[in-house]
Amino acid sequence: MAKMRMQQPSKTAFFIVLALLAALGPLVGSSYFQHILILCFIWTIVVAAWDLSIGYAGIFNFAQLALFAIGSYVSAMLSMHLGFPAFFAVLLAGAVTALAGFLVALPCLRLKGEYVALFTFSVHLALPTLLEKGRDFGTGGATGLLGVPPIELVGFVFRTNNKLGWYYLALCVAALSVWLIYYHIASAKWGRAFVALRDAEGFARSLGVDDQRAKLMLFTISAAITGIGGALYAHYIAVITPRVLGNEFFLLVMVMLSVGGMGRFPGAVLGVFIITIGNEALREFGQYRLLILGLVVVLAAIWLPRGLGGLFNRKGKKGDTKMLRS
Repeated sequence: MAKMRMQQPSKTAFFIVLALLAALGPLVGSSYFQHILILCFIWTIVVAAWDLSIGYAGIFNFAQLALFAIGSYVSAMLSMHLGFPAFFAVLLAGAVTALAGFLVALPCLRLKGEYVALFTFSVHLALPTLLEKGRDFGTGGATGLLGVPPIELVGFVFRTNNKLGWYYLALCVAALSVWLIYYHIASAKWGRAFVALRDAEGFARSLGVDDQRAKLMLFTISAAITGIGGALYAHYIAVITPRVLGNEFFLLVMVMLSVGGMGRFPGAVLGVFIITIGNEALREFGQYRLLILGLVVVLAAIWLPRGLGGLFNRKGKKGDTKMLRS
């Protein structure tokens, strides 16, 4: 059968943007703006991993921030309570979060559509209570964990106040995540299988796509990358509390993906930068900030129904799945 055709992201453009961001680091004199860009890089890791499941595979997994929190807490607890070097704690956090994603995926194999969304969102809702009640297990309870150790790599210590060091560390991890997700998974046979399951599940099965195996693989990979992003966040901020599972964080991540466009690279990445920077610019509006962000989503849905990514891929979903090689 003919091979499914998917738009291949430009590798040249990727490396040009990466070089420009690398050159921008020392030119940003303000530590505050460096901080915002570091947050952009960390959220890029999380949102890109979420885009893989909800955008390319069409699985409405609303446990993304729960997995982010698991990665944050696991890395912080390993480094604070068990004395693990922070670098290895981050890697182990990715592995533990991958296992958590696998366990969340198992019940989802028997669920469809909105029921997957309800189950995964229930995981998100249940986790804050578990973290608050888990003080005896080292979660720190409602106050969370304070003084998360910095990452030390090749004799270089990445402390919170070392903005330039964190800038390059977060940029490197974000670039690797984007490269893996969009250039080696979404554009490869795995990605074609995910898109086929999203657009025509029955047809994909007829071509030999194992939907259960694909979903388990998808949840596990997405969770592992998300867990690493959460671990980096914990070591950068040096504080992690159940507040990370609050409505504000959840709304921000949703807005990033919605404005950027699901399953249309580089939409999700653009959404992260626009919303993160815009959110900081709107802080002077206080409690009206989230209202303004909500209006942005409404206007984006009206004027850009496919998100910013739709401006780069005007063919839409019709050009995504024509045929899949068995």
